[in-house]
Amino acid sequence: MFIGFGYRWRTGLLLSAVFWLCGCATQQLVNSQIPPLRVNEPVAQVADVDVVAVSPEMDAFLEQYILPYNSIHTRMTLLMDAVSGNGVLDFDYDDGFTLTSVDAFKTHAGNCIGFANMLVALARKSGIKASYQEVLRRPEWSTREDTVLLVKHINVILEGAGYTYVMDVSGIRISPAARRQVISDSYAKALYFNNLGAEALIRNDLPTAYAYMSRAIETEPNLTDSWINIGVVLSRNGQLADAEAVLKKALQIDGNEYAALSNLYEIYISQENFEAAAALESRVERYRQRNPYYLMQLSEEALMQGDAEEALRLIQRAIKKKDNDHQLYFALARTQYVAGQVNAAQASLSRARELAPVHMDKFYQRPLDELVAEAQLQSQSG
Repeated sequence: MFIGFGYRWRTGLLLSAVFWLCGCATQQLVNSQIPPLRVNEPVAQVADVDVVAVSPEMDAFLEQYILPYNSIHTRMTLLMDAVSGNGVLDFDYDDGFTLTSVDAFKTHAGNCIGFANMLVALARKSGIKASYQEVLRRPEWSTREDTVLLVKHINVILEGAGYTYVMDVSGIRISPAARRQVISDSYAKALYFNNLGAEALIRNDLPTAYAYMSRAIETEPNLTDSWINIGVVLSRNGQLADAEAVLKKALQIDGNEYAALSNLYEIYISQENFEAAAALESRVERYRQRNPYYLMQLSEEALMQGDAEEALRLIQRAIKKKDNDHQLYFALARTQYVAGQVNAAQASLSRARELAPVHMDKFYQRPLDELVAEAQLQSQSG
């Protein structure tokens, strides 16, 4: 399923994630009533929060570096310099931190939501017009634990007299042709709650995930990501009929939301409603073929069936779509090894080691044949 987060993800099914709209949303207002989560423990309560608050420390920063200058253009220039990676704040982009303006300023770090909250708060307090902007890019997948994330992105527009700047410290390459849209404060705030709910969903903390997603929907009923993620929560909790209902609400907002279609397809399969699943299958399959991790899964299935040639074709297609993930290169190494291409497999393993995070170093230092044998056992048992 897909979950909505500044990312989207999958565990068995695909979840929708923290920033993404597939196609153009109709913005049709939906009934925001959410089915209750049936659990024995109390569902966590999430308090409202001002994500663009200004702390005394932020005020002091502005008084020292920005406000002494009367020119809005000068203030804007100084603020952009200060919040950049080499500026006074030395802000560190980290996609693992979804923070309010105050917390992002305090830690000097955060993902695009945290950075945007901080910059919007500082700019507005400086008399600068600031807006959130969502970048509508082609789907880009990432992974965390056993979950696939479909990445969305926001940045900030700063406006002066006759000039406009876009501030983005993520380092993400954005095509000049990528569509962009200004989003409301409520939408951006809902993304904040949605991200925190997605983090809880990764931990499989369903009550907390449900609480955050519910708060996101209350804040912005037309955020499809949160409806999709609520569907994932309900599905994981065995409430398939309720999950089906909320996914249909996501599709009521945006009929082209393929993450919702994909999750709904999986629910129909679980319900053995094969007629309904068949009606969605072709659209879902076209969408999944763009997902490198789905292609990796197909490659693994082909390898288990003894078709190494097809497995190689699929994993090479996956890497063409995403060439910076150690998991994909290890899957390529394993497939090449089974196909008898040992030298190529060693080269692919070396690339996986280069891309792997530090905590994976020990895992990848083992011999290739041992790694392949272990992966084979896991595939057969899983």
